[in-house]
Amino acid sequence: MIKLSVSQAARKLGVSRIQIQAQINSGKLQTHEGYVTTDSIRLAYPKISLHSEQDKHIQKMQQIKADAMFKASAAYTAKQENEQKLISIITSLKSKLYKEELRNKHYVMVFEELCGRLDMLEKCCHAQDKKPLHQLQYWVKINLI
Repeated sequence: MIKLSVSQAARKLGVSRIQIQAQINSGKLQTHEGYVTTDSIRLAYPKISLHSEQDKHIQKMQQIKADAMFKASAAYTAKQENEQKLISIITSLKSKLYKEELRNKHYVMVFEELCGRLDMLEKCCHAQDKKPLHQLQYWVKINLI
């Protein structure tokens, strides 16, 4: 319950103090500790709005604040979801990279083994096969690096 002085009530209602005092004296308006209550004003003047321009501005500011808080909350939620998606993608890519590194190490070992076997083959092959074998060894070595 909001209490207004007689002059405040008169200003809000757009009437004179004398009219408010007359309403109080006739019992149409109730007072509490010398102040007029907004509840009694609403009962006596149901068609008049007690909202001042300042009240409207305050209400508008409160609505803007509520909207901003909602948008900030939605933005924070979206940010959290995006971060979780990015973490998931990064984790997946790390796993794939690790597997590819293992595969690469395996291929390096295979090429090194192939070089060793080609060297052994070179020692026991015929002279006519040495040129193609050297070409193959060269190709393996340049692709190993």
